[in-house]
Amino acid sequence: MEIGSPPNSSPPSRSNRVVRRLAMHGVPVEQLDQPQPDLVASLKANKSQIPKLVPVILPSYEEMVDAVLVDKAAGMKRSSARSNLSTQLRESMVWLQWMMFEGDPDVSLKKLSQMSIGQRGVCGAVWGSNDIAYRCRTCEHDPTCAICVPCFCNGNHKDHDYSIIYTGGGCCDCGDATAWRREGFCSKHKGSEQIQPLPEEIANSVGSVLDPLFACWKDKLTLSGTVCDGNPRLKDQVSECKDVTDEFTSVVVETLLDFCKYSDSLLSFVSKRIFSFGLLDVLVRAEKFLSEHVVKKLHELLLKLLGEPAFKYEFGKVYLHYYPVVINEAIKEGNDDVFKKYTLLPTFSVQIFTVPTLTQRLVMEMNLLEMLLGCLGDIFISCSEDDGKLQVTKLGNLFETTLRVIEDVRFVMTHVSVPLYVVHERRDIFKSWLKLLAFVQGMSPQRREAGVEEDNDNIIYPFAICHSFSNIHSLLVAGSFSTAGAIDSESNAFPTTYKQDVDDGDNLVRHAKVGRISLSQGSSVCRFSGFTSKVSELKLDNPVPSSVTGLTFECLRSIENWLAVDNTSGTCSSKTSLTRRNFLAFTKTLSKIRFNLSSESSDIDSNSAGSSVGFNDGAMAGECSIKLESLRFLSLSGWPDITYDVSSEDISVHIPLHRFLSLILQKAFKRCYEESVNPELLITSNFFEHILGGSHPYGFSAYIMEHPLRIRVFCAQVHAGMWRKNGDIPVLSCDLYGSVRWSEQGVEFDLFLLQCCAALAPADLFVNRILERFGLSNYFSLNLQPSSEYEGVLVQEMLTLIIQIVKDRRFSGLTTTENLQRELICKLVIGDATHSQLVKSLPRDLSKVDQLQQVLDTVAVYSNPSGMKQGKYSLRSSYWKELDLYHPRWNPRDLQVAEERYLRFCNTPALTTQLPRWTKVYPPLNGLARTATCKVVLQMIRSVLYYAVFMDKSPSSRAPDGVLLTALHLLYLALDTCSVNQSSYVGESVPVVYLACEEISSSNGNQSLLLLLVLLMRMHKRESVGYLMEGESCNLSSLIESLLKKFAEMDSECLTKLQEVAPEVVNHLSNSNINSDTDIVDSASKHKAKSRERQAAILAKMRAEQSKFMASMNSNLEEQMDGSQFEPEVCTSEEARDIEVPAQYVCSLCHDSNSKNPVSFLVLLQKSRLVSFVNRAPPSWDRRTHRSDNEHASVITNTLMLSGKEAISSTSDSDEVSDFQLEHLVQNSIDEFALDGKPGEVNAFLDFVKALLPSVRNIQVPHISSDKMDSSAYSLEVIEEEIYCSTQREMRAHFAEGDNMSTNKDDESDTVLLGKYIAALSREKNENPSASDNIDSRYDKPPESSTQVHAYDGFVPSDCDGIYLSSCGHAVHQGCLDRYLSSLKERSLRRVFFEGGHIVDPDQGEFLCPVCRGLANSVLPASPGDSKKAWNQPLFPTVRETETTEENNILRHQEALYLLQMTSNMVGNNEILNSLPMWKNGRIRRSLEKFFNVVCKPYLSTKQDRAIGLAKVSHSMLMWDTFKYSLISTEIAARCENTSLTPRHGLDALFKEMKSSNEFVLSLLLKIVHSTRTDNARHVLLRFRGIQLFAGSICSGVSRDEGNMLRILEQVEKEVSVLDIQFWKGASRPIIGCDAFSSLMWILYCLPYPFLSCEESFFSLVHLLYAVSVTQAIITFHEKHQTETIELGDNDCLIADISKLVKESAFPQWYFVSTHNDASCPIKDAIRKFSFPYLRRCALLWKLLKYSSSDPFGDKSSHSIDYLIDSTTSSVTELVEVERLEKMFKIPALDVVIKDESLRSIALNWLNHFRMDKEVDGNGSVLHVNPAVPFRLMHLPYVYHDLLQRYIKQCCPDCKTVPDEPALCLLCGRLCSPNWKSCCSESVTQSHAMACGAGTGIFLLIRKTTILLQRSARKALWPSPYLDAFGEEDLEMRRGRPLYLNEERYAALAYMVASHGLDRSSKVLRQTTIGSLFIV
Repeated sequence: MEIGSPPNSSPPSRSNRVVRRLAMHGVPVEQLDQPQPDLVASLKANKSQIPKLVPVILPSYEEMVDAVLVDKAAGMKRSSARSNLSTQLRESMVWLQWMMFEGDPDVSLKKLSQMSIGQRGVCGAVWGSNDIAYRCRTCEHDPTCAICVPCFCNGNHKDHDYSIIYTGGGCCDCGDATAWRREGFCSKHKGSEQIQPLPEEIANSVGSVLDPLFACWKDKLTLSGTVCDGNPRLKDQVSECKDVTDEFTSVVVETLLDFCKYSDSLLSFVSKRIFSFGLLDVLVRAEKFLSEHVVKKLHELLLKLLGEPAFKYEFGKVYLHYYPVVINEAIKEGNDDVFKKYTLLPTFSVQIFTVPTLTQRLVMEMNLLEMLLGCLGDIFISCSEDDGKLQVTKLGNLFETTLRVIEDVRFVMTHVSVPLYVVHERRDIFKSWLKLLAFVQGMSPQRREAGVEEDNDNIIYPFAICHSFSNIHSLLVAGSFSTAGAIDSESNAFPTTYKQDVDDGDNLVRHAKVGRISLSQGSSVCRFSGFTSKVSELKLDNPVPSSVTGLTFECLRSIENWLAVDNTSGTCSSKTSLTRRNFLAFTKTLSKIRFNLSSESSDIDSNSAGSSVGFNDGAMAGECSIKLESLRFLSLSGWPDITYDVSSEDISVHIPLHRFLSLILQKAFKRCYEESVNPELLITSNFFEHILGGSHPYGFSAYIMEHPLRIRVFCAQVHAGMWRKNGDIPVLSCDLYGSVRWSEQGVEFDLFLLQCCAALAPADLFVNRILERFGLSNYFSLNLQPSSEYEGVLVQEMLTLIIQIVKDRRFSGLTTTENLQRELICKLVIGDATHSQLVKSLPRDLSKVDQLQQVLDTVAVYSNPSGMKQGKYSLRSSYWKELDLYHPRWNPRDLQVAEERYLRFCNTPALTTQLPRWTKVYPPLNGLARTATCKVVLQMIRSVLYYAVFMDKSPSSRAPDGVLLTALHLLYLALDTCSVNQSSYVGESVPVVYLACEEISSSNGNQSLLLLLVLLMRMHKRESVGYLMEGESCNLSSLIESLLKKFAEMDSECLTKLQEVAPEVVNHLSNSNINSDTDIVDSASKHKAKSRERQAAILAKMRAEQSKFMASMNSNLEEQMDGSQFEPEVCTSEEARDIEVPAQYVCSLCHDSNSKNPVSFLVLLQKSRLVSFVNRAPPSWDRRTHRSDNEHASVITNTLMLSGKEAISSTSDSDEVSDFQLEHLVQNSIDEFALDGKPGEVNAFLDFVKALLPSVRNIQVPHISSDKMDSSAYSLEVIEEEIYCSTQREMRAHFAEGDNMSTNKDDESDTVLLGKYIAALSREKNENPSASDNIDSRYDKPPESSTQVHAYDGFVPSDCDGIYLSSCGHAVHQGCLDRYLSSLKERSLRRVFFEGGHIVDPDQGEFLCPVCRGLANSVLPASPGDSKKAWNQPLFPTVRETETTEENNILRHQEALYLLQMTSNMVGNNEILNSLPMWKNGRIRRSLEKFFNVVCKPYLSTKQDRAIGLAKVSHSMLMWDTFKYSLISTEIAARCENTSLTPRHGLDALFKEMKSSNEFVLSLLLKIVHSTRTDNARHVLLRFRGIQLFAGSICSGVSRDEGNMLRILEQVEKEVSVLDIQFWKGASRPIIGCDAFSSLMWILYCLPYPFLSCEESFFSLVHLLYAVSVTQAIITFHEKHQTETIELGDNDCLIADISKLVKESAFPQWYFVSTHNDASCPIKDAIRKFSFPYLRRCALLWKLLKYSSSDPFGDKSSHSIDYLIDSTTSSVTELVEVERLEKMFKIPALDVVIKDESLRSIALNWLNHFRMDKEVDGNGSVLHVNPAVPFRLMHLPYVYHDLLQRYIKQCCPDCKTVPDEPALCLLCGRLCSPNWKSCCSESVTQSHAMACGAGTGIFLLIRKTTILLQRSARKALWPSPYLDAFGEEDLEMRRGRPLYLNEERYAALAYMVASHGLDRSSKVLRQTTIGSLFIV
């Protein structure tokens, strides 16, 4: 327990109210004038006056009422701590505390706390709803015990069997020796005996104040209780009285709770004062008139006080008096709502009834059991009808109340001594219990009526109540078999049955308890010793004690009485029959019985109950012998004739009395024949006579079998469909009856009773009774006309029942281990199962057997979890042969699955190999053998064979295949029984054998059993070859032949008869032994071989077709989830491509292969923040690393340039231009442009400026020479080719002559270029004035994203890093798609279902691919553009005609620098500019409109941006940016391993990732960009200007002067984030501050298109930007290792230059950040690792440039660049892969690079440029420079409990409340919730996903343990990454076992996120729901 702060540490204030009351009381004035501490001391000095002073210090009742009225007038809530009454009471309480401790209470309480160090007794921490606690099965004494998290963490539970639970209340048991083993106590709590008494001085001081305080408290509570009880004199004071009592109680309870925190001694003292003062009774009842929040505090106090044993006993006594009051209140109201108002009963029952010593005292001294049974009887009487039967509807209204009482009875019975006491000393209690069972017996009857459908809401109630009864029966029976040592070992041997039941639920919400009762506190416990000594006198040679026979007799008598009123005797003699009138009279009498045992046992009262002598064994036996004479039905010596029809009379499946008897017999058999030391010494012949007393075998069996048999007949009729018109009730009843959950009251218990009856009854009469109940008595008539449509099913069910009665050994022969093995086999034969599934499938008594794991390992093989598969067990091959086809709980579906799997695994049908056989049975049940071989059974089988032979095979046959097969199985069982029990038939004839040759007359002549078998065998042999029954699963002729051979072997007469009629079957008997099983198997195997031959051709054709289809549909993204290697999601395998037509793509919608219309490929465009997540380190669960959404949104990766709005505002805001300055600026620009520009362009420029800048409309155009003629214009493609050729010539000449590179720039060319750009912009605006009106309406709403602060963040969208492109590869016609989308939108508006309606949002353009059902939201045209722009251009002449080996070892950055400079000069040439066809302003192609609309949305974040910027933006530029980001994302995804958290660095994995994900679609996009970037002259000018800016930044290390033109353009577009200005701003920035690969991509975009086809140009640019990457790496390393850089590097190299520059100047090295800077890595290795991502991305780009595919399903094997890579090395380490890439791009060694003089010179220019730029613009963002680290989700703990403890009660960061369903973001670490709340909308998973992951969110649902995948409005649940020790998930922590992080699962999830596979995975989409349809 944590020590909190004291109530108030400051001295009491001089309250005028308190002083005034003291003065009125007579306190001298001189005392009142003293300081407060002195005043308190003087008041305390006169101890005799303290009881009078306490009420004076407290406000009077009238003052309290006045304060309440004042508060109400002020509108203040009663619960407010600032209320007037609360203030007064708290002031008074401070005075009283000073008086209690005679000084500062703070000091005194701290002293008490110090005294309690090391002496803390019981923790007693009180839990609320859904708190977490721990169960430890190793440490607990009973399953209701639990401890809090701190106590568990501070204790030693290593290797213990513990689990975590969610609580529903209660308190911690740590320190309570009655609940928890001392070894499990935590270090802070040592047990209640450690508690020392409160020092006498403090006790006297505190007690003198507490007593009068408690007196005042009691008065207030009593008054309030009187008012609430309806006292008419006080009715006007109800509200005020309640308010006063609430507030007074609240203040007192808070004070006492504070005391409890400091000292257990003080807690013990307070508890004793409370019950000694008589306050306990009124506190228990106070919940009836106190407010809910006050009651909660009061109950918390009571839970704390229960740690004192004496208080707990006194509380228990008061609790028992209050218990019936609440129950009667619930009965009066007729519903369970009373427990919502009165919570004390459910909260404290577990605290009282589970403490052994306390419960024993309450049972004996307070008649606890009588009280509970009386309450239960009152409930049953209130819910009974006039005939005495329980009415389920009424019982349903009181269901929770009923279960509460029954569970409390079970709590009491769990203590071993209590059942002993009941069975041996208090049979009156047992009789009362049996009377309660009589109420439930026959409950909820059903009657077959046509067209009547009942309500099925209440069907579960009777099953639940009977289940609870069965739990108590187990305890009673265990008590009757218990011996002397049971009581002594109670503390160490909690009843297993109770543990099983409590653990039956996955995770129970329970109220844990505290406290104990010392044996020395009372002598009543010793009263058990009297009967204990008598129990010890039992003889060891009689394993069934007389207490069991007494228990059995009472049960038989109760059944007898119930049989009488149930009128079961039917048509038996008048001596045993009852009239209906007698029945009603009896039931009315029964319903009026009150369960006040004083009427039955007047000599037993509460004071003498425990001292009664009770029944000893001899007395009990004697009484039994006397009262057995009263048994009437069960003692009949004749076989009674009972008439009953299940289909026309009432039938109930609830017979708890019969099942109680079944349980007693089971335990008796087990004790005698399984647990007995010498079972062979037992006399088995009179077992039933001993256990059943004077019952006659005939009477017992005839009447006891009746009701279990009726239930089996009822189930058979339901399966046959006879009860179909009654609705679902009969079906549900049968399902529940046969389920394992209710096994104690289900089919197996009833079957065992039938077995006992069969062993005692005459076989023929027993089977005839079964025949009658099934209504099949006329089946022997051999009439070939069917009697009813249900007959076939009924006959099969009847035969199955007889087989089960004869062969089942669940309770009659198998040991516990054998039973467990049998159950596991039956479960595993259906399918592989997890450990928890297997445990749940077991009956309750087997699920907790210690040998469970050992048996499971024996019969099954465990498979470790793999991918998304859980760890599962599969049946070992050797145990398939132990399949039991006649297990009682088989349902038809499971049995069919078992047979099919058996056939698949064993290659033989189960129906012919797993035949029923006779096995060892307990000796008293040997009579079962006669049941199988009796005459009636033979007649049944013979009738079935007759119908099978002489009736056609049709649905109307009286012996369909199922019936025939079951009959043959029964015959096999009968023969096997005869064979095994031959010694039992010595001198006797077995009917099934000697009557086999008996002939009967029929319409088809005389027939015998043998003859019918022969006819049937030959009939099936004459059928088509290998005729198979039941879907070719059983060879019937072989089975019949084996039966005939058995007859011949067993009987000579049968052999003779068979030699006559079937000599081919028996002629060889004399020469060999016949193995029927082998014959069946061999025959079946031969047939299987022939069947396979016939099917081979068909299967081959099917495989050929299916392989193509499945290959095209298989999602390789899904395969990686199962642990296989990752491939693309859909249709990208080699086989899938074979089914496509490579020459012409077929539309997936119309499938018209002859259509000439162009097709487009379906694509999915996704916003992404993958690069940002990789750049920063993943969050960790144990650190608060998550940022707010606003902060996180601003951390976007640095790629190239400045964000648009900030780029503009960074200059315009700081340099505002006045109207005069603006006019002057425009005039100068016009004058400059007029010198070289064309007149039309100058006028267009001026018109554009005037239209957008009204203040400059007075500008005049200077005079332009009229003789200036336009030069001839060429096509844009020709101009770019000319620029390329000219540049190549210049470079060749330059390198031949060795000239220095010229860096001169022509500012005039800037003016002309920008002037032409603005003129082109003006022309486009005039030609397309409504361009902005064509924007898709779905983009009107801007995305919700916080303002971002990007410094060199690059050309990125406004709310994400970029857009990722992927495709499934399927094509559609644009027209077909438009019509398809239109229909989807229409259906969506009309709310008509369509496929994928729960996944897609048609308004956002989303739809599912018609072929693969993958998500798509746009299309890309299959034809990239004009044919004249073929992509595979022939290589232009290279710069180097020859190449030497030495030249391979140099850095070719000089070539790239000259290339950039020459190209910059060329594009600025006036001749080139004037030759541009400015009239060419081609719009975006129609086939690209849909794609471009989706792409541009994130870049233009507002409607204003889209209205102005959409018409201006370069389409190719946005598509190129999408291409660039997709390429970067693919490279990042290739780093991730889908089965391990180990990174992948191999190039093979890199290229495989590209090939498997988006190689085709990226190559297609690359072609489209290539074909569109010269469609528009303005876009070409945009690129030309970009290359000028890049050349200035890279070649000269300066930012090119913006000039007047750009300033004008900025002013025009000042309020809009237009992308052209963003692009130019970024291009002019220092190259060293930009991502190297992004710079390379944009340089390639700006260069004339032929440069992309030139290997030399590409490689030289790669070298140049590699140098940039190396420079950035050196700076990043230096920032982390400032003192080590020079020592680690060479003094004469680039490293030393940079180090010197950084140290000598104020270089902003903080800008370069790495989250993975390894301090132990050498600097050169670190540089190479930092440059690794750049080289990997270049490799992917080069692969696409040179070997891109043109067919999504084409063969990519030919497109390889393996010749560029030296693959001889087998190592895949990072540095080895870096070396491979360096060799691929012909990059020299790093030593050569850093020592290159020219590079060192240009690098210093870059650094100086960057330093000066940061001095001007000191933006705070950073550039991330990292090695090739994989994407990682949040670092999670290995053990899930650590995570649960940290986050389960963590508050929402916004609303500061604990979310109901906490969801942890695995991307940033923020705690969110999937449930929307207005107070914290930003913490909703969907909102957070938009802000954090651009719509993608990965959340771990803390309570559920599963993953929530959020993609915008789409949500899907994904399997948990945490598995238990058996490799199994634990949803919602139902089992609570320790869970461990599965690395493979977590890696698969991370890979799916990194590869953008959430919306491409069919598994995810199947679980996806959009919007509000999703339910967590």
